Amino acid sequence: MPDEKLDKNSNPVQATIMIVDDEDRIRRILAIQLQKAGYNVLSLGDGQEAMELLNKVNVDVVISDIRMPGITGDQILRYIKTHNPSIPVIMLTGVVDVETAVSIMRSGAYDYLVKPVKKDELLITVHRALQYRNVVLRNIQLQEENIRYQKELEQKVRERTRELARALAHLREVHMDTVKILASAIEEKDPYMRGHSNRVRIISSEMARRLGYKEMEIERIEYGALLHDIGKIAIDQRILDKPGPLTDEEFKIIQDHPVIGERIISKVSFFADIAPMVRWHHERWDGLGYPDGIKGENIPMPVRILNIVDAFDAMSSDRPYRKAMPIERVLEIIREERGKQFAPEMVDLFLEEEIYKTPVVD
Repeated sequence: MPDEKLDKNSNPVQATIMIVDDEDRIRRILAIQLQKAGYNVLSLGDGQEAMELLNKVNVDVVISDIRMPGITGDQILRYIKTHNPSIPVIMLTGVVDVETAVSIMRSGAYDYLVKPVKKDELLITVHRALQYRNVVLRNIQLQEENIRYQKELEQKVRERTRELARALAHLREVHMDTVKILASAIEEKDPYMRGHSNRVRIISSEMARRLGYKEMEIERIEYGALLHDIGKIAIDQRILDKPGPLTDEEFKIIQDHPVIGERIISKVSFFADIAPMVRWHHERWDGLGYPDGIKGENIPMPVRILNIVDAFDAMSSDRPYRKAMPIERVLEIIREERGKQFAPEMVDLFLEEEIYKTPVVD
């Protein structure tokens, strides 16, 4: 049916056509032909009135003369393309203005009709314009549906991300609590060690933060700091509690605790990446440490952090064989051991930024 447009369910729906022409006779002829074909018709002789009415009523197609006094057809076209681009505009022109009509089509007009307009040509052009409008409206609807879908999907992703973040945070708490329990088990064997691992954890994490480590990396360093002495769980209690100097044999046994610790945690894949911190926390920058005697740049950064923090806490805490050293003396020793026991850049950071003043809660 060329005189009707169909909705998405293919039911006939009467369309509204706006005719804008300053010649009454032309408007009447076009209106009669369109009304007989079953269309609603709005007939206007003034371009300004047409633009105002477009804001108030739903119009499916606009047929506009090009040359009119006041508001011209190309001005109406520009207005529609700006305010309601889904409305197709058919331009009316005389034979001498065909070139003008073609030029205006390049500006967005759907088609043009040459006066005098033949009935069949009018109805076919209007019908095609309505089909075009239906396609445009359907595309707009699909775009809107896609935007809504994307927003709903993004919302679901945000909600799921928040759920996963909460689950991850809980899992990290569980992991940290588990590691703290393991560290406490070590310290239960040695009352002089109580709180040592936690203090080392806190200060090491502050060192890592100052060095620009990301939070996930800092967390791994915290695990290594908490578990660095786990190998002592296998050391004879009498050696750990001995108040005087250790014999060479006893010291050799103590030196085994980093290797024992690495062997213990290596059985858990979750701790595989912190094994170097456990094995090498008694290595030295000058290569005179144990158990492997690695030196300088071969010592990983997390191990360099742990080396200086572990030594600082050990020197500033009571031990079975001595009382805690005054903080001034501890800092003096650290300064003296720059480039010897400790990595130079770690000593500089630790002293210059006063990392040793980091608040610690046992």
